[in-house]
Amino acid sequence: MNKSQDLNSESTENLLEYIQWKDDPDYTEIAKEAFRVFTFRYQLELLRKLTPICKNWGYDKQVATELAYEAFNRIWKYPKFDLSKSKQKDYDTAVKFYLYAIAKRLLADYKKNETGVPNPFTGNEVIIRELPDIEILSDGNKFRKAELVKMYELLDAALSRLTPKHKIIYLTYKHYESLTNEGYNLPRHLTKKLQDELDLTQNSIRVYKKQAIEAVNTHLKIYGSK
Repeated sequence: MNKSQDLNSESTENLLEYIQWKDDPDYTEIAKEAFRVFTFRYQLELLRKLTPICKNWGYDKQVATELAYEAFNRIWKYPKFDLSKSKQKDYDTAVKFYLYAIAKRLLADYKKNETGVPNPFTGNEVIIRELPDIEILSDGNKFRKAELVKMYELLDAALSRLTPKHKIIYLTYKHYESLTNEGYNLPRHLTKKLQDELDLTQNSIRVYKKQAIEAVNTHLKIYGSK
């Protein structure tokens, strides 16, 4: 299994398994060869997808090539892939979309680094289950507090109409999205916490989030004008 032709015919699933052996001295060369075959198998398609996206963002093919390289480097570092977490049923198709998602995140990070906008997340983010205390929001300002109390009560009433899962998703996203206007997605560790605690896929969480926002906005629109 130390010749390239021995691995060229291997399935993508097997290649990723071989790459996981990279830290075992007896299988390091096989892992490297598996990674070479994996990269060769998908690099042209990834570049074909990534190049026009980079162009739309104002970047040339060189940037697309660098991002593709880094995407494959992530595969080398973290070669585990779970088909059950993908919407795609075909393994190879799912891996392609997985690579696209990695490259997309890298492109967003590249843009933010270029503009000097720091990532606002520290890794200590937690799930938000309840509205913060009104005293914290008002900062002790009695005039600000008077305005906030009405909105607080309206929002609290709106949230009471949601299911517990909708409420948690709404509060968590609203809290952390309010920290930045630079388009950062919630950090992975936090979305994973939500998935585990609520027993939902990320796609389901997006649906719940949309439903919660629509329900809250409708409530505020109806009762906020009274």
